[in-house]
Amino acid sequence: MSVGRIRVNADLIAAATLLGMGLLYGFLALNEGLGTMADTGAGFFPFVVALVLVASSITVGVRDRRAEPDSGAPADDDGEDFAGTVHWWRVVGVVLVALLVPLFGTTVGMIVTLSVSLVLIAKIMGLARWSSALILGVAFGAATWLIFVRWLYVPLPAGTLGLV
Repeated sequence: MSVGRIRVNADLIAAATLLGMGLLYGFLALNEGLGTMADTGAGFFPFVVALVLVASSITVGVRDRRAEPDSGAPADDDGEDFAGTVHWWRVVGVVLVALLVPLFGTTVGMIVTLSVSLVLIAKIMGLARWSSALILGVAFGAATWLIFVRWLYVPLPAGTLGLV
């Protein structure tokens, strides 16, 4: 779709949205404290994620702006036309749920917030059973704790619940 001389498409909108989220994550991570390489702070890992998100968003945005105008419908890797439709309510729902992490991660606890967010995203994306979504969320929370807190010694915000 074109508006005047500016080409607007879903990739550019997604890149801009993720850029904004990455900047917000980075700002909130800095407020948590980065620590040092030897003794990382609670904001260290979220700041690294924010850097990757910002860099990826900028790359997608630049690549999209440099792309030649399409002569027709976009094609996938197999060369076939993309026949799907965008379910914007799902896109908006996932973005809103993803915002729970920087908004509530430090007060409720990072692992709890990540787990609840994953459950909600799974339901938004169409996972039929709540029990499957809950198992996914709990497993993700346990894996996150095991990897980052136990193995990598990365302190994550515990929040008011004290659940790391």
